[in-house]
Amino acid sequence: MSIVTITLGSKTFQLACSEGSREELCNLAAKLNENIAQIKKVNPSASFELLLVMSALSLQEQVQNLTNKIAKIDGADIPPEEERFAETLSTIAGYLEDLARKIGK
Repeated sequence: MSIVTITLGSKTFQLACSEGSREELCNLAAKLNENIAQIKKVNPSASFELLLVMSALSLQEQVQNLTNKIAKIDGADIPPEEERFAETLSTIAGYLEDLARKIGK
């Protein structure tokens, strides 16, 4: 375990983390700090605590939107491979029948 110091707004925090996750934790903290800074531009008089709450809600909304998109993709009615293959064969058969009719004329 190691101790990582991160800065959010004007406050610093010390967090314990495993050696392997140190860089990722610093990157996540930097992104969170950017999010807080963006919100502060719109709400310059907001307290640090309120900025954290607003940032958390914003990030939760993003998570929810992505979760909904994934659910739509997972729940999509995609036909199994055999059904798609049968549809392709049917389409090819239709083209061949049309071609046979044209040649027969």
